[in-house]
Amino acid sequence: MWKQNLLKVKKVLLPGGWYVIAASHELKPLKPLGIERFGTNIVLWRNKSGQPVAMLDQCPHRSAQLSVGRIKQDSIECPFHGFSFDLEGHCTLVPEIKRAAPSLTVQTFQVIEKNGFIWCWYGIEQASHDLPWFEALDKGKWSYSQQATNWPTHISRCIENQLDYAHLPFVHKNTIGGNTDVTKPVKFELNNSSIKFYPESSQNGSGFIEFRFPNIWMLTIVPDKFAQMMAFVPVNEKMTRLYLRGYQSFITLPLISTVFDTIGAWQSKYILNQDRRVVLSQEPKSSLDAAHEILYPSDQGIKHFRRRWQETSQ
Repeated sequence: MWKQNLLKVKKVLLPGGWYVIAASHELKPLKPLGIERFGTNIVLWRNKSGQPVAMLDQCPHRSAQLSVGRIKQDSIECPFHGFSFDLEGHCTLVPEIKRAAPSLTVQTFQVIEKNGFIWCWYGIEQASHDLPWFEALDKGKWSYSQQATNWPTHISRCIENQLDYAHLPFVHKNTIGGNTDVTKPVKFELNNSSIKFYPESSQNGSGFIEFRFPNIWMLTIVPDKFAQMMAFVPVNEKMTRLYLRGYQSFITLPLISTVFDTIGAWQSKYILNQDRRVVLSQEPKSSLDAAHEILYPSDQGIKHFRRRWQETSQ
C-alpha cells in the first residue's frame, strides 16, 4: 500500500480520485519520463515487468531530476551522483559509501495502467479500486485515433467547454453546430460522480454527452458505433493537457480503419481548435473564480460541475 500521496507536494486544488495523467505509449521501457502534473514534477518509468512507477522527480540528495537518470532493473539512478531508488522510493545504494541509505527516500505515487492510459491517485483517502470509465467502450470492437494538446488555462474551463452545448451554432457554425437549435429543451442527469445530458431531449438511440469525475468525458454520436472521448489532465493551475480519442466500430478492415481514423483525427483537431480560441479568451482562467458569471438553463451541467468540484476539492 502506498503511504504517500500528492497532497504532500500539491500545488493545485482538485477533487480526490483517479486522474488520467499520461497516455501509455508516451512511457517507453528503460526511459524515464519527466512530466508536470498537479503542479508537481513527477518522473514516470517502467519496472522490469513493464508496470508504471511514479515518483517525485527530485533526488533527495542534491535535488537533481531523476528523469534525467537511467533505469537499472527495478531501480532508478540519479544522474548526478548515482544514488539508486527502488520501486518504493527507498535509496538502495549510495556509491561513495557502497551501501543503502534507509533514511533517504523519494515520494512515490500510486499509478495504474488501463485502457491505454496511466492513471494516478490524487487525494488523502485510500485509493479506490474502481477507475472511472465508460462501459460502452469495453463492448464490441472499437478502433481509435488519439492526439494530445496543451491549453494554457485551468482544467475547469476545459471541462466546462465540453459541458456546454449552447456554444455549438456560434463557435462551430461551419462544422458540427450549424443546425443546432439551442431553444430546444435538454434533459440532464446529474449525480455525485457524473454529468449526463441529451441535446434536443434525444433519448431514442441517438447521441448524448457524459462526464465522469474527475477528468474524463465522452460524446456518444452513434451508440456502439461512433464516439469521442477526452481526458483533461491538470498540469498546473495555468496549463491543461487534453487527450482526445475518436472511437469507431463500423469499419473493421485494418487499412481502411487506419485511413478513416486519421481523417477523423484531423477533423477533431480542427473542431477542437475552434473551441481553443474562445476558451483561452476566458478570464479568470479558473471558472471557480468566476463568481460574477450569470448562468442560464443550458448551463445546468456547468452549475452542477462547479458545485461538486468545490465540494470535493482537497
